[in-house]
Amino acid sequence: MANNDSIFPISVVMNMTNLTARQIRYYETHELIRPARSKGNQRLYTQADVEKLLLIKSLLEKGLNLDGIKAVINGEKSAEAISDPANISSNRPTEIFNPQRATAQKLTSLYPVNNQEALTQWLQHKRK
Repeated sequence: MANNDSIFPISVVMNMTNLTARQIRYYETHELIRPARSKGNQRLYTQADVEKLLLIKSLLEKGLNLDGIKAVINGEKSAEAISDPANISSNRPTEIFNPQRATAQKLTSLYPVNNQEALTQWLQHKRK
């Protein structure tokens, strides 16, 4: 990849993808993307990198884990085939589809509890 093809710094890519810098660097460490570097070692992203990050984000929302995303990106399986649990062979030791992830609710608290009433009572008891 030539340096003149790489035109976006990480701050612009963050705005384009709604991903954090940490997420983008994480995908880089797992070799899902490979941005070019400037002479000052700044990451420089192409439009293809941005599109790949958007694909990663979409596949994560469908419930795929990193193994499944790598399979799609490496062309081992299509995104449509891999996002359907019926199409996934179960002979792999690591499942690439996590059906709970697709339906998981977002956390509303850093400390979710099953019984909020019991927690409230316990906290009131501790304050006395």
